[in-house]
Amino acid sequence: MSATTTPSGTGRLSAAEGRIARAALAELPRNGVVMLDAGPMAERIAGLLPAGCGLNVLTNAVPVALGLASRRDLSVHLLGGRVSAAAGTTLASVRLLEQLHVDVAFMVADGVSPERGLTCADPAEVMARRAMVRASARTVLLADHTRIGGDRIARFARLHEVDCLITDAGTDPDDLRRLRGRGPRVLVV
Repeated sequence: MSATTTPSGTGRLSAAEGRIARAALAELPRNGVVMLDAGPMAERIAGLLPAGCGLNVLTNAVPVALGLASRRDLSVHLLGGRVSAAAGTTLASVRLLEQLHVDVAFMVADGVSPERGLTCADPAEVMARRAMVRASARTVLLADHTRIGGDRIARFARLHEVDCLITDAGTDPDDLRRLRGRGPRVLVV
């Protein structure tokens, strides 16, 4: 099952994924617009958003939207589109995404390859995920070591389109070196 299609509540974040989610908070804009991709790390980031942050949060993750809906200090927007009941996500409309401007997108990928970039296991996700990256002034990729070096069937972004990659200390040093040479600032937590 893809990172973006992991049903809410199945399993817990690893310690590394929890550190990645907490480190992502340093990338939040002040009173800006953020996009949270689907998956457990996005759910964790949503739960950690500081009180009074005044953000506009766009997401394709139903659990994220529901978890934030009661917060009065945020504006929460669930990106519409085809709903995947198993995943708890929507496959957002590319036309809608092309009209948006987001300060920071927090993205996940099933595979992160120095050669091909960010990939996912479901080709149906590519166009929407590509549009999410394009809508963002900055893209922060959240990828634990199990995703680094992986290459799935469908590419949605190249590494030079990523501003920051947050990964964990389990990532192979050679992979880190190759990733750093492809453009993004790499933060190891």
